[in-house]
Amino acid sequence: MDVCSVWDCNKPKKTKGYCANHYAQYWRTGNVNKTIDGNKRKHPFYALWFERKQANMLCEEWLDFKCFVEGVSPKPEGNYFLIRLRKEPFGPNNFKWQEHLKRKKGESKKDWYARKWAARQIQNPGMERARNFQRKYGLTIDQYNEKLKNQNEVCAICGEKETSVDPKTSGARRLAVDHCHDTNKIRSLLCWRCNATIGKVKEDVELLKKMIAYLEFHNVSKSRVRLAAYP
Repeated sequence: MDVCSVWDCNKPKKTKGYCANHYAQYWRTGNVNKTIDGNKRKHPFYALWFERKQANMLCEEWLDFKCFVEGVSPKPEGNYFLIRLRKEPFGPNNFKWQEHLKRKKGESKKDWYARKWAARQIQNPGMERARNFQRKYGLTIDQYNEKLKNQNEVCAICGEKETSVDPKTSGARRLAVDHCHDTNKIRSLLCWRCNATIGKVKEDVELLKKMIAYLEFHNVSKSRVRLAAYP
């Protein structure tokens, strides 16, 4: 059943897209308040919709203003703005109302920046990691994930998955990016144990050979000395 085009009116459509009551109002005044087709510019979400439509940032479904309003409603109380979750057009599964933080009266700059940074980390947990990868190694998250996939998500030396716990997240650490400290050239991804061991001996190959010889001399089981295939 076709319904009236007036916002939130579900009565059957009769004439010019309106129900009997709203058509009577249109006939008397020449205008109907809050219609999607006539006065949608008065709707509080119109600017949000129009700006994104002009920038080609809406999915096909949300090019219809009524569908857009129904999709993003209700807006939370307070100072919130609309963001995308992924770099794709806004759509039913790709939007979020995010609070716009403001500095509190009497709050120091240090406390304000700390509160703002903490909120950003909660909203985007991988943001700090991505910044560190880019700053330290010139490596993007996509490039890291590609290396991880090529290594079957295991350490390049011991061939095992990371089991050490990250105190910040209480979850397993991500494999560390091993690189040459002289040239900054990225080598492979290592678990915390293997990466820390190389760092402790300062990448001294001769010292590592002496350690192996020491273990063999004391009859340490060779089954415990394992080397995975390098990627």
